[in-house]
Amino acid sequence: MFQKLIQTDELIDRKMMKPVSKNILLIRNNSEVNKINSTSEDDREFIVKYQGKTYEISNFLKYHPGGRQTLKAYKGLAVDNIFNDVKHSEAAFHLFNEFQIDNERAYEDIENLVDWNAPLLSQVGLLLNKYWEWVNLPVNRRIRLFESDCLEMLTITPWYAVPLVWIPISIYFLYLGLLKNISGPLHYSIFFKILALFLGVLLWTLIEYTLHRGIFHLKPPANSKLLISLHFILHGIHHKAPFDDRRLVFPPAAGILVACAVYQVYKIIIPSTIIDLVTAGTMIGYLCYDLIHYYLHYGTPSSQSYLYEMKRYHNHHHFSHHESGFGISSKLWDYFFKTLIILRQLKKAIIW
Repeated sequence: MFQKLIQTDELIDRKMMKPVSKNILLIRNNSEVNKINSTSEDDREFIVKYQGKTYEISNFLKYHPGGRQTLKAYKGLAVDNIFNDVKHSEAAFHLFNEFQIDNERAYEDIENLVDWNAPLLSQVGLLLNKYWEWVNLPVNRRIRLFESDCLEMLTITPWYAVPLVWIPISIYFLYLGLLKNISGPLHYSIFFKILALFLGVLLWTLIEYTLHRGIFHLKPPANSKLLISLHFILHGIHHKAPFDDRRLVFPPAAGILVACAVYQVYKIIIPSTIIDLVTAGTMIGYLCYDLIHYYLHYGTPSSQSYLYEMKRYHNHHHFSHHESGFGISSKLWDYFFKTLIILRQLKKAIIW
């Protein structure tokens, strides 16, 4: 059941690393997509040439796992030498071709399996045995799930909704927990209350890992339209469209339902004297996780920082090692369950 440690000898940070699987990174280059991700003034046009063909890659610069600075020096130049000197994966070449100017070839057959002008949730179940390949080929566009605007709005969550909802709830459970008396001297009571709070945070890291690995990355049966659709709405949509900032945090309504289920389990296994503090700790852990996840996709952490390391780590999970690196706020359980991605040290820090 345990997986072996994965040593990333060829880093995705400095080049698109040759993936373990045959997954291909797809980012479409069209006017509709360019509206999604605005670029800085300097990056609105970034032309390079390769084998006599012209490519406009401005929309990819901020997503390049090795940082935009790695590519900046080649603006307006031919990149034949860099492709010859540095081994690039099939995924890298495929992605590069998507940015060719006046590229008339049809978009990948895999994307023609669905109608991108219609809601996708009703379509993904029909992909059957092609779903797993399709969902692990990322695109750079926004996804609509439902025909109904009301239902669609429930699936879209701005990042600031997470602290607005969960901070007050966490404070409430923290208050309830502090009111409860723990028998013994005062210092004894304070120590156990602090311990209960940290236990809740630790439990969250285990829940985070378990959900991510055991449920979100559980391959649905190819003949089950229902389970395929469920997988897609739970996590598949994030791997299909990892650059969609509207769906990087968990919708509060769904999160509250999950929290209620977890609380019912807590009532069975945790003493009543500390259950509220453990619950508060779990909510604080979740709050940190969701905000960290958003930042790992859209933030620019400084080198040597904890979030810098985790951003590199999460890039590997998305684009080369889908079956490893399940920790997002912490690598703790990846160490324990041997699903760790080991990142090689870089000579020069990445600038995103």
